[in-house]
Amino acid sequence: MLPDRSKRYAGIDGDIPRLVLVSNWQLALVALLVLALLVLIFPRKTLVEKLYGQETLDELTLSYIQNLYRAETGNADAAILLTKAQENELDIKTMELRLLPLVDVHDSRQRTAAWSMLAKAYQKALAANPDDKERTRLRAQMTALLQRAIKEKNPEHLSRLFAAAAFGADLPRLGIAFIEGIEAGLAAKALEQYGQEALGQGEYGLAAEYFFKARNQASHEDEARRLFQKGVGTLMAASKFKEAMRSADLHLGNLEGDSATMRYLARAAQAAGEPAQAARYARPLVFQVDRTPIAP
Repeated sequence: MLPDRSKRYAGIDGDIPRLVLVSNWQLALVALLVLALLVLIFPRKTLVEKLYGQETLDELTLSYIQNLYRAETGNADAAILLTKAQENELDIKTMELRLLPLVDVHDSRQRTAAWSMLAKAYQKALAANPDDKERTRLRAQMTALLQRAIKEKNPEHLSRLFAAAAFGADLPRLGIAFIEGIEAGLAAKALEQYGQEALGQGEYGLAAEYFFKARNQASHEDEARRLFQKGVGTLMAASKFKEAMRSADLHLGNLEGDSATMRYLARAAQAAGEPAQAARYARPLVFQVDRTPIAP
């Protein structure tokens, strides 16, 4: 009788036969069954959609995405979700490395996610006062990104984000284009609120454009006058005098015959150091006929 397996020595008793618990094909079959079960329970599309909808990711989910990105650096969803989770920690170079390859992808969700995160990243990098060379590079990248985005019909929240980024990069024309893309029927009250939010963040040019757009949506002359003056006043408060006067002429519209508005503009033009423009605004007031009936 052979001794117990634990007491046998290969040199004396020959090779110890290996105990076969499961064959290779059985292991492969089990792996396939587990994979199929995971796909049934957690379809990739459903999982990705769920993760896109989450504002924050728990540690386990974040670890899963990190491992997925390491294994598949070309996985667009993994790159976007990981960047979104680490957005406040990453530098602009890392953001560009991950997201620039995605700005022209076919999937609109991936594309707009990359646009929005890059726009915020460029805005943050420009606000950090980089040197002239880096500022020029960032501004060029921002311009190229926004010019891509303006070609599409963006939802309201993205139009607002891109408009803020454009004004922050001193690209007012692009900023105005994004504001004009906001649904025309949006109430003046909502537009004014957007302006107040921009004003609270020190974005005077953006705030003024919201006030002017709200002025165009106003249903009463008094409301139009108030919003018009608020737009001009916002630019004046930021010492953007020439821009204030240009915007005044551009958005005056049917208020041209309103004496209160013309008096306001005459004073504003004087304060802006534009006496000729002040005289032009005051001229209709001088020759205005007083329509108040005279008592007999």
